[in-house]
Amino acid sequence: MSDYDNASDIAERQLRNISKSMCYAKWSQVSLHLTNGKTHSCYHPPTHSIDVTELKDNPSALHNTKQKKEERKMMLEGKRPEGCSYCWKIEDAGHRSDRIHRSGEYWAQNSRQDIIKTLDIGNINPRYVEVNFNQACNFKCSYCSPHLSNTWEKEIKQHGPYNIITTDKQTVMHNDINHLDKIELMPIKVAQDKNPYIEAFWRWWPELYETLEVFRMTGGEPLMDSNTFKVLDYIYEHPNAWLEVSVTSNMCPPKPKLMDKFIDKLQKLEEIQIWKSERFNPGSGNHWYVNMAVKNFAVFVSLDGVGKQAEYMRNGLDYDLLQTNVQRILNETDNTTLTFINTFNNLSLPSFKEFLIYILRLREQFSSDKQGIKYKDIYDPYNTHKPYEIHPRQRIWFDVPILEKPVWQNIHTIPAEYEIYLEEAIDFMEEHQDTSNFVGFYDFEIEKVKRNLNLMREGREKLTEQEIETARYNFVKFFKQHDARRGTNFLKTFPEYLRLWNNYG
Repeated sequence: MSDYDNASDIAERQLRNISKSMCYAKWSQVSLHLTNGKTHSCYHPPTHSIDVTELKDNPSALHNTKQKKEERKMMLEGKRPEGCSYCWKIEDAGHRSDRIHRSGEYWAQNSRQDIIKTLDIGNINPRYVEVNFNQACNFKCSYCSPHLSNTWEKEIKQHGPYNIITTDKQTVMHNDINHLDKIELMPIKVAQDKNPYIEAFWRWWPELYETLEVFRMTGGEPLMDSNTFKVLDYIYEHPNAWLEVSVTSNMCPPKPKLMDKFIDKLQKLEEIQIWKSERFNPGSGNHWYVNMAVKNFAVFVSLDGVGKQAEYMRNGLDYDLLQTNVQRILNETDNTTLTFINTFNNLSLPSFKEFLIYILRLREQFSSDKQGIKYKDIYDPYNTHKPYEIHPRQRIWFDVPILEKPVWQNIHTIPAEYEIYLEEAIDFMEEHQDTSNFVGFYDFEIEKVKRNLNLMREGREKLTEQEIETARYNFVKFFKQHDARRGTNFLKTFPEYLRLWNNYG
């Protein structure tokens, strides 16, 4: 059994002893959208509003909202909060969900005692924090929205929203800014330095930082936001050897100097420093550490396929530039890992095997045990720490979370004939399963892809014929508008979908 499976087994037993719907992430994890004052525990539940009046005296209300406390109470009582349906659907289909996997993560396990003290009424500082400071983004990904990309916003203002139909043949607007404003998803209309949610974050930050174990910056494109670099500077000035930091990037910033600046910050975080900390033994004397500023830095790279198909899905992507910047980070830093996030949708299918081949080639180049151990000579006047080492390890990871919306890009709505792409990918992964030298595919990675195939089949069975027909019609309708607005050519890029296109075009 892998460490990953073992951790999930332990977490499942722990959660069951509390309640049948318990999830540590509701307490110890948060995703913050500071552009519009929204929050959720992880990226699966829908966001809800943060009460700005509570932030004046309690900036931790960015996380400890009234709604979350109500949901925590439900979980302690064994009830299922409706917003967590992503996990309930997976579990009802007989699979382990992220509720179990996330609760088995080290940061969630480390917060168990805090959770017990807090229960459903107190405030708790999360160990895992994901934050979006800005909607600035130079991409218009096909499944994204104006509230997450100002480039999407510009297109909608120029051309208007997309037209789609409902199951009862009514025309509705997709990505309508007026509607997004009405439901409070668009960024609040104030300058960043006047944003009360960002102001509250920086007031909370020193306290939050004390027990923080995972900090992830998303967007938009984080490399286009000054807060990203402010965080990296703070970490350099306040080293924390227990902290994992990450940035989710498209790896194609609009200005090359932004990538240069980012790599420079990563290199600074890898500088050896000497500092004093009593984190795990407060009051027990001097504890001097000689190490880098962080435990690990992870770059999460958004990539849903390869080549021209990847560029079509993530409009604005330069696939060659992405590959160049990936190579730069892996070559020019030592302590950085890369995780490719394939937001798995029906356009991911044709190039998925090629995506896996790209992962395998990177692992062969950067994750082999032939790297050996790198020693760096450092001056340690306290003689308290062995020389800094970089051990052979896996530097290349990937994940395949399923896209839920828009429904016409969901894998549940694609014809069964397209399952062959996943079946071939699974065969390829099983043929390259040896991970003894950090190169092959891991059991849990193969299981995730198999899970996606099963969910693809099961999801289709749960939809009505009318729902499937409507989704496929909207699939063609949306991408025809996409091509007209952006000068793209769907069938030239995805010839695999010719029959579907002709049937519903």
